[in-house]
Amino acid sequence: MSHQTGIHATPELRDFLAKARGGAIRIIKIVIRNEQLVLGAYREPSQSWDRDYDNFLMPLLDAQEPCYMLYRLDSQNAHGYEWLFISWSPDHCPVRLKMVYAATRATLKKEFGGGHVKDELFGTVQEDMCYQGYLRHVASCSSPAPLTAAEQELHRIKLTEDKVVRDERRRLPTPIGRPKLECRPLQMMTEICVGNKLQGLAFPLQEEAKRALVQLKHKLINYIQLKVDVVKETIELVHTNPTETRDLPSRIPTNAPRYHLFLYKHSHQGEHLESLVFIYSMPGHNCSIKERMLYSSCLNRLLDEVERDYHLEIAKKIEIDSGEGLTEEYLYEEVHPQANSVKQTFAKPRGPPGKRGNKRLIKGGGENGEES
Repeated sequence: MSHQTGIHATPELRDFLAKARGGAIRIIKIVIRNEQLVLGAYREPSQSWDRDYDNFLMPLLDAQEPCYMLYRLDSQNAHGYEWLFISWSPDHCPVRLKMVYAATRATLKKEFGGGHVKDELFGTVQEDMCYQGYLRHVASCSSPAPLTAAEQELHRIKLTEDKVVRDERRRLPTPIGRPKLECRPLQMMTEICVGNKLQGLAFPLQEEAKRALVQLKHKLINYIQLKVDVVKETIELVHTNPTETRDLPSRIPTNAPRYHLFLYKHSHQGEHLESLVFIYSMPGHNCSIKERMLYSSCLNRLLDEVERDYHLEIAKKIEIDSGEGLTEEYLYEEVHPQANSVKQTFAKPRGPPGKRGNKRLIKGGGENGEES
């Protein structure tokens, strides 16, 4: 909770915390009373911190009321003894009380001194708060972060490749003087990681592909098809054949993924435009898992390079599994999604039938205006 309650420790509690930091106290219980943080209970050390843990902490837990616990460990840092900051918020206490304690937690930690706090523990049931629960918390924090879908796929690919290599080694004897079979890793791959999450792969563009992008920038060509070379770990040029919109479906392979850059020439609101469209074609399960994984992982890095290094402004990015739907109408609606939107109009509802009945046509008759 970002907003604090304005509840602070009493002067007596501040003095007690200052003395406790010296190491004479094992555990401190702090509660909120009359909108102030006050001392609830405390105990002095008896044995080592792990032996004291359950005996000291568990009896102080109230099943109906939240509280804070400061538990002194036996380790020290530059500030002195290290402490465990515990927040107890039982399931059956009132929600309003939970919110007050949650919003005051940061204030208490600041007043005690964050540099003394080695770890923090939060629990709603006693199983979370006992010594074994704390050990589970420590193990969970030290375990590696869960893999993303992309990382899991790459891990499976690596395991598969390693298995193939091992099978080859067992099947083929190594003659004298012949080098052993080695598993070649993705050496040219650049992994872009932020916060331990795989953001994408950066395979280098082949020289012919770079020249084609420069030509496209100067509008010397209007179409580029690129592929990922899985063996060389590069992005290579397939061809730059002149392409009209009607030719696009035939440019999409049915058995291999590809990247396409197409200069879409068209008219919009009386103005002639040339919009660059990026098409990522992936014909589903006709491709291997490794191809699908690498094309998907290289996509964002390739787009960044095209826009940043070659100053090509991409008007629309499209992902397809076949070229059947790449029509003039489809491209136009993708590039100008609001162009054909028609505002729905509603007919004026008919009034309820009344005594007057339906209107009748009155024609001017003779001098007396007789109805005809």
